[in-house]
Amino acid sequence: MDNKIEYLHRTFMGLGAAIGELFGKSSQEQTNLFSSYIGIEIGKLLLDKGVVTRDTPVKELIGIIADELEFGGEYEIVEDDGLVTLAIKECNVCPKKVGGHAFETTVCPVPGIVRGAIDVVKGTRGEGYAKLNPGQECKITECAMTEEATS
Repeated sequence: MDNKIEYLHRTFMGLGAAIGELFGKSSQEQTNLFSSYIGIEIGKLLLDKGVVTRDTPVKELIGIIADELEFGGEYEIVEDDGLVTLAIKECNVCPKKVGGHAFETTVCPVPGIVRGAIDVVKGTRGEGYAKLNPGQECKITECAMTEEATS
């Protein structure tokens, strides 16, 4: 991992720690909200650079986001029954795993970033959900929104 990406990961971890300290038990919801704004800016940048287009399928878009931000060393993306799930097995951002921070709840920025980026790229206000097991495997699930479904 190069220094620039490590600084970015530490930024996410610090954001999570601050939100956890400020908002306590509802910290994941707050983290999702704050980090969705980060995702919006990342989505805009990916569009501006031509890395993605509005026609990029959600599964491919999630893979691009995961690769560009190097969320995890080991992850899998599966599409099933209209849902796309990103399963991160080795996370580079996890405040618990990477930073050694102990939280009562989760403070993962990844679900919010993914959600914000999808919304700005696809022009949606979708809904997703996450099953987070810090230090183990976390799953983020989003709607696959096809052309037929959004038309």
